[in-house]
Amino acid sequence: MSHRIQTALVALFLLLALPVAAGEAGRIVAVGDVHGNFDGLVSILQEAGIIDADLRWIGGDATYVQLGDLFDRGTQVRETLDFLMRLQTEAKTAGGRVECVLGNHETMNLTGFFRDVNPEVYGEFVDSKSEKRRKKLWSAVKSYLSLRDEPVDDAARDAWMTGHPLGWLEYAEALEPKGVYGKWLRNLPVGEMIGSALFLHGGLSPDVAGMSVVEINAEVASEMKTFDTARHYLVSQSLVPPTASFTEIADMVVAITYWANQEDSTDLIRRQADQLEPLVGIDDWLMMSAEGPLWFRGATRWDEALQGEEMEALLDGVGAEVMVVGHTPDREGTIRVRFNNRVFLIDTGMLSSYYEGGRPSALEIDGGVFTAIYLDHREVLVGGEVLDKAAEMPPGVRELRVAATR
Repeated sequence: MSHRIQTALVALFLLLALPVAAGEAGRIVAVGDVHGNFDGLVSILQEAGIIDADLRWIGGDATYVQLGDLFDRGTQVRETLDFLMRLQTEAKTAGGRVECVLGNHETMNLTGFFRDVNPEVYGEFVDSKSEKRRKKLWSAVKSYLSLRDEPVDDAARDAWMTGHPLGWLEYAEALEPKGVYGKWLRNLPVGEMIGSALFLHGGLSPDVAGMSVVEINAEVASEMKTFDTARHYLVSQSLVPPTASFTEIADMVVAITYWANQEDSTDLIRRQADQLEPLVGIDDWLMMSAEGPLWFRGATRWDEALQGEEMEALLDGVGAEVMVVGHTPDREGTIRVRFNNRVFLIDTGMLSSYYEGGRPSALEIDGGVFTAIYLDHREVLVGGEVLDKAAEMPPGVRELRVAATR
């Protein structure tokens, strides 16, 4: 199945699922980047009245939106994932919702890019058979290296063991397509429209102009599936080691593509290049690009005077009155509002051990009032007037927004 057809099918599925998420938005509580700070997440959700002292849902029919970056830097990643997966079920039973969107650190981990994983996290995945599994994995890697006449002596073994501590394999397997966390994460959207509010990790950029939120979600889902398929092929053909990271896979795609275009190329290499053709230009994919919705920092860095109209056009283009994003931590640990009260920046560096001055926070949207919630106080940021801009929007977008909020 081609990448284009795959994307279209995913988009159709998501479009058909839209009525489930439609309806009156009600109270919304959104939280920015967690980065393995489970304790911080719990504290702000308790302050916001979403969970109780026993970490159970008490939010009623409210919607809690988590803006991604659950992974990396902090040590409580597994606790955070288990908690959110459980809370989704509890909230639904109570008539509420827990909506999680992907962040760039989710896609990094799903593609084997473990650069920012805190080593302590691997320890949470260790069990009585971890050492045996690690030795078996080294044997597979050793065979791969031997085929390429690369060193497999004691020094090579020790270096590999250092880079793959106990628990590393179990962590990686949990993030595979059929893994307990990998399966859940691959079903999460990049963007979530709730009423007239759009929730994204990074934000809209010119690269997605003209795309709907459904199309953005479908494209990233298709990219992830294409990557998974190509990775499986590369490992099965012993073209990359079974522990291959995103970087190793991308480098191999470049190498095979190069050799396939040489005059002395073999039929085997050309067949391999054909199999990997969908991965050519992977750095420009929506889920990888610095200009994509998971990585873009324009919501924080764009000049409001110079680029305000462009930002408003991007929001109007997807039928969003407001956009709520994370991704870029505020140095003062404060939720900020930009672009004529239409963009809310809610990453306040919850992992304060890494982000100096950071603290847990949440954004509450209720009855047209936008309130920043901190552990020691609340601050009303914007009143109901922000939702009265429909008359200024192009007719087509205006009808779309009205339909989405009925």
